[in-house]
Amino acid sequence: MVDWLTLIVVIILIVALLITNIYILVYFCHPDDRGSCVGWVLKIIVIIGLTLSWIQVLLLPLDVSNNRTFGGGLNMRIFWYIIYIITIVYILIISPISSSYYESDDSWSCKEKITHSLCWFLIYFVFFILITIILYATIGKADIPINSIICDYASASSQNSFSPLEININKCEEYDTSIKIKVNIIIYAIAVLVFVSWILFALFGGIGLAAVPIDLFCAFRNRPRHMRSIEVERRKKMLMENVDSLRNLGNEVKVLESKGDHKRFIFSSKRRNYNNKLSQFRAGYKLIDDEYKIVNAEKEARKQGNCVIVLYYLLIPLGIIATLFTLIWLIQFILSYFYRKSGRPGVSFLARMYIFFNDHDIAFLSFIIFSLLSLYLLFCVIKGNFKFGIRLLCCWQIFPMKKNGTYMNTFLFNVTLILLASCSITQFCSDCLEDYVAFTDINMIFNVQIRYLKFFRIFYKNHIFQYIMLAIFLISLIYLLLRPSDNINSVLKTQPQKNTKIKIGKNEKEKIKEKDKNKNKNLDNDKDKDKESSHSDINEKTFPAFDDLK
Repeated sequence: MVDWLTLIVVIILIVALLITNIYILVYFCHPDDRGSCVGWVLKIIVIIGLTLSWIQVLLLPLDVSNNRTFGGGLNMRIFWYIIYIITIVYILIISPISSSYYESDDSWSCKEKITHSLCWFLIYFVFFILITIILYATIGKADIPINSIICDYASASSQNSFSPLEININKCEEYDTSIKIKVNIIIYAIAVLVFVSWILFALFGGIGLAAVPIDLFCAFRNRPRHMRSIEVERRKKMLMENVDSLRNLGNEVKVLESKGDHKRFIFSSKRRNYNNKLSQFRAGYKLIDDEYKIVNAEKEARKQGNCVIVLYYLLIPLGIIATLFTLIWLIQFILSYFYRKSGRPGVSFLARMYIFFNDHDIAFLSFIIFSLLSLYLLFCVIKGNFKFGIRLLCCWQIFPMKKNGTYMNTFLFNVTLILLASCSITQFCSDCLEDYVAFTDINMIFNVQIRYLKFFRIFYKNHIFQYIMLAIFLISLIYLLLRPSDNINSVLKTQPQKNTKIKIGKNEKEKIKEKDKNKNKNLDNDKDKDKESSHSDINEKTFPAFDDLK
């Protein structure tokens, strides 16, 4: 029988996430993309991609609830096939065509833009199809291990011909063997997709698990404060110098674009140099924008009181929750892959908790907890992508999101990354929660067929990706604890601004101290207003627009 309560909760959560996706799109979308017809089509594509990524995560507990009753009435295998086929189509066809069409030159005609888009689509699609077909034709079989027991039957002469044969328990032999099955092409396409997904999840997920809690606490540490006038002038001067460096970097990017370096072959030295400069510009713009928001928030706090600064204290409970989620996944990881019995997790406290909720008719609690932990992994992938890109700009481009300043190509990149990562996250959850996902269709797909496919079994049976992710997490944790803040000087490749303090005479220092004391007593003083107005020089117009580079 179908668990209607869990199904209703799933539907409600999907609707809530759909509304959240629309809000995210409206909140971050650039005004230039709000009126065009192409912009509306791309918005629909973005919403579909985000919804697909959430559905992949949310279908797993529904699959568990449906099959724990040994046939709950829903054919979940068909659901999984449909979801992954749409995911493959989205990643290989919809996303590259949409992104390349949007990024094509505005001077091109519609026919030229479509031709350019189809060329990029064919590169991704043909490569994936050829790899899948070649591997499927050569090694498309799963070698599934089984445990066989052979026993001798008792002598049939002493029994009635109609009576069942009795087994002689004392003459039973147990041995390990395997059976080979040919999986269908859909399963093999999913296996190739998940393999690529695991590469990104192991890298970005490992970094994100360490970076999310650390960044939340760092954001609180760097919160706006009531700064003295000297500190205001120092931070203002540093910000303006960084803006000048960023403007110079943007001019270099424009020069490279005028030479046509952005249209050269993707592996050429000039194209790589252009991509590196563009990545530096994007990362620098993001860090300078964050610094501007902090300085501007301090100015707003002086006008409106402490309400603006108090909001930053919400980062403390968020940091604690993120730390708790990271520790939960770390403990689950250790118990699943370092303490195993007969090839299965020795202790799986998350699986036991979920099973307890299901057995006591409160499966919706396991669904909510599982969804939160799984969606946290998706958030870690996005954070890890940005953290990796901003620290290693030469190896990866970043696409940061900004309120009312995010173009559709940035949306498409991030949504495709989330959708691709959700495939490996689903496989990871089904692997380390084997007791919880037993008897499910997703367990049959991942842990029985894909897990034992030739070539893929080397990585999945020996948990290669999981160990790589753990190693990356430990390295990232140590590195981020030593260098928690992103350095704008290293991004823009400028000299550290150590001696940027403004030289002020003794008499002027005494006057400033007196004014600082008077500000706390009377903010309406004309001289104090002049000091506060120094912040007004720092505004959005201070930053170079460079809208064509985003």
